[in-house]
Amino acid sequence: MFDFNTRLVTFSSGILGCLAGAVGVYLLLRRKSLIGDTICHAALPGIALSFLVQVVAGGNGKNLLMLLLGAAISGGLGSLSVMALGRFTKLKPDAILGIVLSVFFGFGMVLFSIVQQMPDGNAAGLENFILGKTASIVTLDFHMIWIATALVLTLLVLFRKELQLLCFDSSFAASNGWPVAWLDLLLMASVLLVVIVGANVVGVILVVALMVIPPVCSRFWTEQLGRTVWLSASIGGLSGIFGSLSSLWFERLPTGPSIVLSATAFFVLSFLFGTQKGILWKAWSHYMAQRRADSEHLLRGVFEVLEARGAAPQAHGQTRSEAVSPSALIQMRSWGERRLRRAVDSICRSGLGNRNSQGDIVLTARGIQESFKAVRRHRLLEIYFSNLADLSPTALDRGADMLEHALDDDMLARLEGEFLPMENAIRVPASVHPI
Repeated sequence: MFDFNTRLVTFSSGILGCLAGAVGVYLLLRRKSLIGDTICHAALPGIALSFLVQVVAGGNGKNLLMLLLGAAISGGLGSLSVMALGRFTKLKPDAILGIVLSVFFGFGMVLFSIVQQMPDGNAAGLENFILGKTASIVTLDFHMIWIATALVLTLLVLFRKELQLLCFDSSFAASNGWPVAWLDLLLMASVLLVVIVGANVVGVILVVALMVIPPVCSRFWTEQLGRTVWLSASIGGLSGIFGSLSSLWFERLPTGPSIVLSATAFFVLSFLFGTQKGILWKAWSHYMAQRRADSEHLLRGVFEVLEARGAAPQAHGQTRSEAVSPSALIQMRSWGERRLRRAVDSICRSGLGNRNSQGDIVLTARGIQESFKAVRRHRLLEIYFSNLADLSPTALDRGADMLEHALDDDMLARLEGEFLPMENAIRVPASVHPI
């Protein structure tokens, strides 16, 4: 990092990743992530045409600003073509994107082949716009990237509410007079700017990965739009930095693909460990929810066994319940010994119960309180279901088992107010069927 060129490449890649990640969130929410790919391919004919025009005008065709201007014009025509076909035809969005991408990309490849056949065509360096030339970034490229980033991020902040409405309910926005077409055009212009400044870093083909992968990663961690944008920008920026450093550390490793692979590594981590939709996190959450449900069912089982004996624990003034044998709980809950043992271990670790010298379960004062709540929730739901339809005891019990763990305090209060008289408000309601 003491080398100027290394710092220039690393910071440029990081800033570009932030820009692409932030813009890509709105494309993802609009279900238009592939429009970035379409614009990237649509920019290729403009690059080749700009080179040819410069050569005809007597230049060498390598003026960077002219090449990027050609890419901007061609990419803009591609985005306008997508919007026009979507508005004036009945084609499906995927078909429109496929048509525009194929036509522009095919035209671009034809023009590129013409360029390669020219005397100085092989030295034109236009292939850098396809695969990128990150390691050869100059100060002009860096200035273009941070200026474009500042401009686009300012637009995203200023039009945050409008873009949010556009992404989540464009029909409602249109019906209320919002300029949906202009907002879409603003979003397309932001994408086009990302493509232009990204052409020199990772290439027009790979820049689309930075607009797709970071937003997808962020969706595995959060559901809030603001956090999604910032997290996506952060992942894009880190992908650019790590990809650039990887190409520095490993010989012959191209920088552009390294940046995309770094973003892919973030995707794998998010896919596995994301706290909203990550596979392993969801499996762990399901496992813990099952453990909590088993603990509540065990507490209710202990209460009902003692209730059947006429020794139901009292919610106030009792520090320990009578002992209940595991065999009685297995008979009531129809559990296996292993599952019961896990549930007993769980309530013992939580301080809700203990085992006595005979191995029977004894609830603590806190365990009595929790068992009281568990039985109360379960029976209120059974009363509610029994008022809806004539269901069997098994159906009532299973239905309450499935929903009682998701019953919040507001719903519990509504059930209490509807089905319990005021004088019984602090008691456990009687079961609507034999235990």
